[in-house]
Amino acid sequence: MSTSTPARGRFGAVEMAWWFVLAAVAAASAGEQPQLRFFRHVLTDLYFCDGINAADIQGDGVTDIIAGPFWYAGPDFRMSYPFYEPVPLPPPPRPSNSMFSFPYDFNGDGWMDILVLGRHRFHSAYWYENPGPATAADPVARWKKHFAMHRVAGEAPIFRDIDGDGRPELLSFLGDNTEDNELRQLGWYSPDWSRPTAPWSFVPVTEREPFPHNYHGEGVGDINGDGRLDIVLTEGWWEQPAQDAALGTRWKKHPFVFSADVGGAQMLVYDINGDGLNDVFTSKNAHGWGLSWFEQVRNGTGGIGFREHRVMGTRAEEPQFGIAFSQPHALALADLDGDGIPDVVTGKRRWAHGPTGDVEPMGTPVVYVFLTRHDPATDGGARFLARLVDDNSGVGVQVVAADVTHDGVPDVLTASKLGTFVFVTERDN
Repeated sequence: MSTSTPARGRFGAVEMAWWFVLAAVAAASAGEQPQLRFFRHVLTDLYFCDGINAADIQGDGVTDIIAGPFWYAGPDFRMSYPFYEPVPLPPPPRPSNSMFSFPYDFNGDGWMDILVLGRHRFHSAYWYENPGPATAADPVARWKKHFAMHRVAGEAPIFRDIDGDGRPELLSFLGDNTEDNELRQLGWYSPDWSRPTAPWSFVPVTEREPFPHNYHGEGVGDINGDGRLDIVLTEGWWEQPAQDAALGTRWKKHPFVFSADVGGAQMLVYDINGDGLNDVFTSKNAHGWGLSWFEQVRNGTGGIGFREHRVMGTRAEEPQFGIAFSQPHALALADLDGDGIPDVVTGKRRWAHGPTGDVEPMGTPVVYVFLTRHDPATDGGARFLARLVDDNSGVGVQVVAADVTHDGVPDVLTASKLGTFVFVTERDN
């Protein structure tokens, strides 16, 4: 017997609640188009999770969507299927037991499994084993639950192949239940691939430092151009050693203050101004205000530094930047407009600490795309064009841009306390 339930809307069906959303900030000239259009699709208006992702769960070559306890079957996402027991949550309290979803075939059987991370101080991390060909009709019990790790500290863990071995690691802080004044190490968790159902082990990268359990601001990218991925945190970047270094070798720290505030969420590393050097885009306070990009600069001896260029500030600075929203707690990178340059997707987190917490908790829950533009006439050689995606959804802690419609254009996926949403992107080009 199927445990599936219809998703709230249906792609292409009469009952589908399509929304046509245009850009909020006009381009400076007609040559800066193409126009982007975003069509709103509600998967559910209930609160199940704060993160979302996409992968081919059915093994049919079609992308499905993963959010909280459900995966939604593509290509129309009409039906949702639980892989653990679904429990709708009241929006005001603290976040759910599903903050991040990361798909990967952990046991190597050819079927996409799902790693779920909950709130870092309250939930252990588990991965759920895809039962295989009969997935759509199988009950929750067929998805075997495997313990991965006890705690995952930090609010922006990254699932990516950091060490270049061809398999992803989970970048985070060694998690526990201790207080903020305890010393912690940044590193990664990974399974023993010969025993994937065994608990994961932790490989430290940094020395022990007073990293808080709810640390904000993590990123991965090649900062020094040596072909190896480095790690970026709010207070600097850590250089990956040579590939022949022993496992667990501490990486070299290069101090730099990307945010003297609380810190952001995902820190995006890419060449923003087209000069061949990777820069950093980050929020300044995931529960407050501010977006900035940091231009990488080199001195005469090749030393690496950064120059800050602000993108968005406080409500009082809205006339200066043309846009303002608070709590940008989730960021993603994708080329939305097809010009070959990655763009930034972010938005306002909805009720991170309830309807009376943080900055402007009742502010409009927007999602935006910031289109990257190379511009030699601009300080730093780049600027950003803001495009409104939606004003009634917001973000949680994980937003994703992925081509779920297989038309060659990334779509925007977000989950918040208002529900789970897909914004199908169309562009004129």
